[in-house]
Amino acid sequence: MATLIGIVSKVIGQVFAVASDGTRRALVEGDRLFAGDQLSTGAEGAVAVHLQNGQELTLGRGSSMQMTSQLLANQIPHVDSPEAVTPSQAQLTDVEQLQKAIAAGDDPTQTAEATAAGTATTTGVPGGVQGSGHSFVLLEEVGGRVDPIIGFPTAGFNGIPELPEERLNANPDNTVAADAPVVPPVTPEVPNNPVTFNGLSEQNGERTVNEANLADGSARNEGLLTRSGTFTINAPDGLTSLSIGGINLISGGVAAGFPQSITSPLGGTLTVTSYNPATGVVSYSYTLNGAETHASGEGANSLVEHVTVVASDSNGDSATGTLDISITDDVPKAVDDNNGTASETLLTLNGNVLSNDVQGADRVPLGENSGPITPGTFTGTYGTLVLNANGTYTYTLNTSDADFKALHGGGDGTETFTYTLTDADGDSSTANLVLQIHNNDDPITIGGLNAEGGELTVFEKNLSDGSSPDAPALTQSGTFTVAALDGVTTLTVGGIAVVSAGVTAGFPQSITTPLGSTLTVTGFNAATGVVSYSYTLNDNEAHPTANGANSLPEQFAVSVVDDNGSTATGSLDVNIVDDLPQGVDDSNASTASETLLTLSGNVLSNDVQGADRVTLGENAGPITPGTFTGTYGTLVLNANGTYTYTLNTSDADFKALHGGGNGSESFTYTLTDSDGDSRTANLVLQIHNNDDPITIGGLNAQGGELTVFEKNLSDGSAPDATALT
Repeated sequence: MATLIGIVSKVIGQVFAVASDGTRRALVEGDRLFAGDQLSTGAEGAVAVHLQNGQELTLGRGSSMQMTSQLLANQIPHVDSPEAVTPSQAQLTDVEQLQKAIAAGDDPTQTAEATAAGTATTTGVPGGVQGSGHSFVLLEEVGGRVDPIIGFPTAGFNGIPELPEERLNANPDNTVAADAPVVPPVTPEVPNNPVTFNGLSEQNGERTVNEANLADGSARNEGLLTRSGTFTINAPDGLTSLSIGGINLISGGVAAGFPQSITSPLGGTLTVTSYNPATGVVSYSYTLNGAETHASGEGANSLVEHVTVVASDSNGDSATGTLDISITDDVPKAVDDNNGTASETLLTLNGNVLSNDVQGADRVPLGENSGPITPGTFTGTYGTLVLNANGTYTYTLNTSDADFKALHGGGDGTETFTYTLTDADGDSSTANLVLQIHNNDDPITIGGLNAEGGELTVFEKNLSDGSSPDAPALTQSGTFTVAALDGVTTLTVGGIAVVSAGVTAGFPQSITTPLGSTLTVTGFNAATGVVSYSYTLNDNEAHPTANGANSLPEQFAVSVVDDNGSTATGSLDVNIVDDLPQGVDDSNASTASETLLTLSGNVLSNDVQGADRVTLGENAGPITPGTFTGTYGTLVLNANGTYTYTLNTSDADFKALHGGGNGSESFTYTLTDSDGDSRTANLVLQIHNNDDPITIGGLNAQGGELTVFEKNLSDGSAPDATALT
């Protein structure tokens, strides 16, 4: 809290208080003045201040004075107390004129020359020019009423001119003696000494700390992160304020407690550990807490943190300096790396080049796709390196590369990649990743063949006359891989020469297979070893008799020879799945009855014969023929599927239907294809017994139905016993 110096008791004209930051406020009676305020009167102003120690301070026009706590201690710094001198006759004349002016009711501040508040001249004559500043009168006592005859002090008040307590001698009738001695006030010269620093603003900084000593620096040393030092303040006129980096060490002449610390703009910790007012020595320490942002890419350069030091004395003089801390940049250090050996049996190598490097204090945060390593994809002599920013890498050996093949079986080689490690402020270091390469004396392998169930499957049912026609499904495609790390010299598939003497043939190439299908080699990728092919089923095949939907395999030999003469063989197998017939239940649109005794049709018309069809003829076909007796009649079924059913109206079962009754006949038949696969179905026929009317014939004939003659009686005229009936 600021020290209260006094309270304004009287103001004439314009009087201001000027704060340490330069702001001014106009003063009125009752305003307070604090240590550090500059009291300033205008050209026509004057002021009286009642000090906290009970004394009275007055300041004339065009003057200024610094408010310090020394005013309350009855001493003013930088003001020498001159010996009292005997006033000259001219001074006495001036006094008499002043007395006459007051007695006449004039305002001496308006009509007379500058008062004793002015600075003494070099000639020793009291008073000074307007605005000379910093002179004042300190009154020990103040009376509300003053006699018109005024004396002058003969001694200073602790070095400050004051009005005397004594009174002028007077005659009993209160008249002033003409020859009474008068001593005019003398204003001493005030020495003005500047504030200076020793031990600040040095060329390379006062102290140096190094990022390398941080916990994650390249040379960790916690003890070296804090550096201590001192500097000296010279303030002969008395130090009233001192701040270092925003730490107020002295305010209003009062020193703060120690130690005091702040966090600097760059994040370090500045601590003022002590201040010795007798010697002016300030002790401090600076602690580096973390890495700083140095100039990009300039190596172990230095970044200087400037801490401002401001000191002011009781005269209002001030000085500014800087406490400079040099922060040396830490730099990364990349270290050469190696890994295992890449070969045909270990195609990839993984690692992290950062694991043995020294990143230093200016670390770049690591993430999945971020870090201090310059990333990229780099093509080497035998393969490719993918290097990530976080240091992880994957090296992939290219066994098809000409340089790798040139190593031949058992040969060795080396890959070298240079990488760059860069820290957060752009400093970089390079190192090498060295990988070993070995070409194994490898066997040939064929992948994608000899699979259980074959590599491809086609279905007879997809043929145009199959049970489920689907032309695109008749062609099936596939691939297999030849791994001949020592190079392919010869490759044949089912007799098709894919590679001859190391030269790949043109594509596509096709052959007709032994079963009548088509095998086509559509391509060969020498780099990957992939062979592409297709198989097309052109017709049904002769599967084992009556074995259902079985598979018939067709196999094609695959042969490979490498540059070293090693060989490998395999088999490309295609399965041909048998098609089966499908018997579908039949019916007839008509119903057999007394008025339609026969029904005809063909049970084959809605059946599916499948791909293995039996040729139809008058007496040939896939249907098992026969004559079958039913409940109400007889069915005659032919091999080609035609049939005739004859109703027997005399059959007791038919008659049992009675008039209007219905029944049905069901006959099971068998459909068999050319390779013996068979299916059964039912032929169902409807039977109806008509509700017929009764008719009587042979009656009501004209002349009667019979005639007998009496004459034929035994006693008739022409007896004929046989004719009587």
